Amino acid sequence: MRLLKHIINSDNREYYIEKVNWPLLKAITILGNRYPEATMENVHHPNSKRLLGIREKYRQFEGNGRVRVIVMAVLRILIAKIEHSPNYRDRFSWFVEELIDSGWKPRSYNHPVNLWNEPKPYGGR
Repeated sequence: MRLLKHIINSDNREYYIEKVNWPLLKAITILGNRYPEATMENVHHPNSKRLLGIREKYRQFEGNGRVRVIVMAVLRILIAKIEHSPNYRDRFSWFVEELIDSGWKPRSYNHPVNLWNEPKPYGGR
């Protein structure tokens, strides 16, 4: 059995980049940015406020503009869903609980290495 990373990064890599990844990122960015911008003043839920703080911290560290645009759009969607929908809010909280309980492995020291401005030991700077 081939590993997923080998399937995507094999001879079909260009296909996944051009026909899957690029359209997906474009759609998420366009649609995500249609939601209103969340601020500390216009959100109510405590976890939305936590995500806003994390978003600002992330913004300071991220040096890759392409990655920043998609992550910011995803966070915009996530915060909007947490704010207006108990269904999404509770399901997202369930995923967070499962991550905590699963023993999710932290990233390696000094990673990410490229275009990431977080001080060491975690950042590549």
